[in-house]
Amino acid sequence: MKKGDITKEKILIAAENIFSEKGFAGARVDEIAEISGVNKRLIYAHFGSKENLYKNVLHRVYGRLVEMESSQNMDLPADEVLKENISNAFEFLSSNPNFISLVMHENLSKAKHVDSSGIVPLKSQSIVALQKVLKRGIDDGIFKKDIDINEIVFAVNMFAFAYFSNTYTMPKLIEIDLNDADARKRRSAMVADMIVGYLKNK
Repeated sequence: MKKGDITKEKILIAAENIFSEKGFAGARVDEIAEISGVNKRLIYAHFGSKENLYKNVLHRVYGRLVEMESSQNMDLPADEVLKENISNAFEFLSSNPNFISLVMHENLSKAKHVDSSGIVPLKSQSIVALQKVLKRGIDDGIFKKDIDINEIVFAVNMFAFAYFSNTYTMPKLIEIDLNDADARKRRSAMVADMIVGYLKNK
């Protein structure tokens, strides 16, 4: 890896942590420079502006998600693909807490940077792939015919996300440890069984 690439990587790692903690508005380039050990001038040389750096961070974290999703074997029977997709989503979010925080911050800003960060065409690849799997499941007679494919895609994404976005609040309301690995696996399996069960309930 070239020196310039190493410097850029240091900046992106530090920026991801700061933006996930404080959001775009609360983050300061001075702090990113201090944590990364990279001169502030070099940060602007590589990324041009704080906003462009933030967009690169968003694209980077979504890229990790899409990379995981694209590695899945989509040729399995549709119900198996769906169960594996849900399991993978739980594992990804468990290993990528910054993704959760960044998405929540971006929602608070009404998705101000989503269009200009290139996330939409990036993420749409895996959304289209899942839509095709659901359509194949209908055509193969595995799933019932009267399903709303987009509603299912939304549910698959949100059941996993909601688990991790409520890690701190829900345990205050009910006696459950959302950080427990076994509890996470049980929740993942329950969500998979619930969605696939609904799709097969003819």
